[in-house]
Amino acid sequence: MPHPNLSRRQWIQRAAGCAALGTFGSLGAAERQARAAAPDKKFLFFFARGGWDATPLDPKFAADGFSAVGGTDMDAGTVLGQSGNLTWSSGADRLAMDTYFANWGSRTALVRGVNVHSVAHDTGEFWALTGGGEDSRPDWPTILAASGSTEYPMPHLVFSGPNYPGRLGAAVVRGGGGSLLDLIDGSLNGQLDENAPSFDPTVDLLIDAHVRSQGVRYGAGRTGLAKIRTDAFLSSLDRASELEGRQFEAGLQDGASGLLDQALMAAEVMRLGLTRCAMIQIPGGWDTHGGNGAVGGQLDDFFSALDQLMDQLARTPGANAEWLADEIVIVAGSELGRTPKFNGSMGRDHWTYTSMLIAGAGVQGDTVAGETDDSFLALPIDLGTGRASGAGVLIGTEHVGATVLTLGDVDPQPWIPGVPAIDALIQGA
Repeated sequence: MPHPNLSRRQWIQRAAGCAALGTFGSLGAAERQARAAAPDKKFLFFFARGGWDATPLDPKFAADGFSAVGGTDMDAGTVLGQSGNLTWSSGADRLAMDTYFANWGSRTALVRGVNVHSVAHDTGEFWALTGGGEDSRPDWPTILAASGSTEYPMPHLVFSGPNYPGRLGAAVVRGGGGSLLDLIDGSLNGQLDENAPSFDPTVDLLIDAHVRSQGVRYGAGRTGLAKIRTDAFLSSLDRASELEGRQFEAGLQDGASGLLDQALMAAEVMRLGLTRCAMIQIPGGWDTHGGNGAVGGQLDDFFSALDQLMDQLARTPGANAEWLADEIVIVAGSELGRTPKFNGSMGRDHWTYTSMLIAGAGVQGDTVAGETDDSFLALPIDLGTGRASGAGVLIGTEHVGATVLTLGDVDPQPWIPGVPAIDALIQGA
């Protein structure tokens, strides 16, 4: 349980430091064996709701690195930043981008010219996370969470931001307000207009055991939908029991607030084997029709948190690799891009092409896949090299989704038939 005088961040850092000194040896044999048999990569998604400006990750500067090219406006006071093959718009209001790419560019890939197939927020958001238009289609993190080789108590933990569970809603847990644990341990009573009966803990255990035994009896010999639903019910009971027992270990009794705190908590529950995927909304006003001045500060906040998170992952022992940074994939994006030229209010309007960032386990770092021309129109690319090719394909969110699923050892074809992954982004592809 976290010490009452430590912040969440300090507690997680201290826990990671102790683990590095060998406290993993205190784990029970069963837990060590279970963790060793769980090779799933974990996925942490960040989403900038509102449509972020894609030019900071796909800058259009002239040869001198300062003045913008004719078809695209760059933010005032920005210059070309570069580390290896990666470029971005650097400036005094976004110095954390420089720090992040200097520290982690070798683990990071940028995806440019991604078509979200819409200039409307709702449609773009759905396409950005599912690659399609059917209402029943689950999003990438939900598919990954439901397809893991391990049974996770909280397969996909949504701290904040969008979620489209489709027909896989049983894999999704809302983690923002703590209501899940309140419901499991009974403390939700007192928060409702009509409360459920409360029982002595001994009676509670007897009721739990009876409900479970009845579920087992009902499921015996069943087939089809009855069997599927009974198994799901019994699995939910097991997950609830584990969550209640491990909430203090994982710090789940405290609602994480702020981007970095949520990201650190997500990493911790992934380390503990409780979660495969998590979604976190990137704070800020990204819908910049009336001025683009705040974008630099918002980017600075995000990349500062991302830099600290990556540092933490690189110093925290993993379950199946030396460090947690070798087990977690980070995906950051938005539902829209912004127009390459400023409007009359020095803001940017909706644009169908956006940029994304993918980093971490299995990602081919120091790589750029996708390209746009000087007017910020996407060019067809060779999926193997990531570079523009007349014989290539225009990439959309569906290609990014296929890539993310492939990184997670999930066959994308049942979900997005006929859509190939972007091999340039995958190590060893």
